[in-house]
Amino acid sequence: MNKTELIRTDEYVIHSYEVDCERRLRLAVLNRYMQESAWQHAETLGAGYNSLLSQNFAWVLTRTVISLEELPIWGNPIKLSTWPSGLDHLFAYRDFLFLNNENQELGRATTSWCVIDLETRRPQPVAEIFPFQLPKDKELLFPERPPKVESFTGADYVWQTKVGYQDLDTNEHVNNGRYIDWIYETFPLEFLKTHQPQRLEINYLAEAFYNQEITVTTQKTSRTTYLHSVVKMPDHIEICRAKTIWR
Repeated sequence: MNKTELIRTDEYVIHSYEVDCERRLRLAVLNRYMQESAWQHAETLGAGYNSLLSQNFAWVLTRTVISLEELPIWGNPIKLSTWPSGLDHLFAYRDFLFLNNENQELGRATTSWCVIDLETRRPQPVAEIFPFQLPKDKELLFPERPPKVESFTGADYVWQTKVGYQDLDTNEHVNNGRYIDWIYETFPLEFLKTHQPQRLEINYLAEAFYNQEITVTTQKTSRTTYLHSVVKMPDHIEICRAKTIWR
């Protein structure tokens, strides 16, 4: 397999129903673009949803880092390029580059994924799933793999919800993009209207399922940095942890 086949580029046009109050693309929607391009590319490479489902396996996103120069506004296109950027025993890595229609960088991202057995929900060795070797000179957009987000105990903002049908994906658990939506709900409206995300680090720790009670807490750690925790109630199991930096 040549290097050209290892890179997929898609162009998305920002629709009115994908933007926020300031007409900018929602971060959760950008995350969904990433998921769609990754999904389609994995299918092309022979390691996608259908291939894994035939073995009773599924891809699960475990960590994401998104670094942004700016989010595009309603009506503008965004070019998203993605490629697999490495493997180790339990994780596969995928990078993303976002460009505007003048090929100026809007941002970049890196992600880690594992393969789970749909019956046991346990991770499987990804090297046995991937049908080919990655080239050794693959491009890495970040100096390190997606990091672990630190824990915290305080709470400046709290928001609660219950998992509904619209939160679920094809694996019948909460889709990873919904956690970003939930984190946004903890902030006051005035903050969101006057700030733009600069960096998101998010760790997916466990699954959430239909009708489960969810509590999301946010703690401010500096003028522009916040930590977030998503907890499944009533057993207080942390299912997601994140850090956001704003400008």
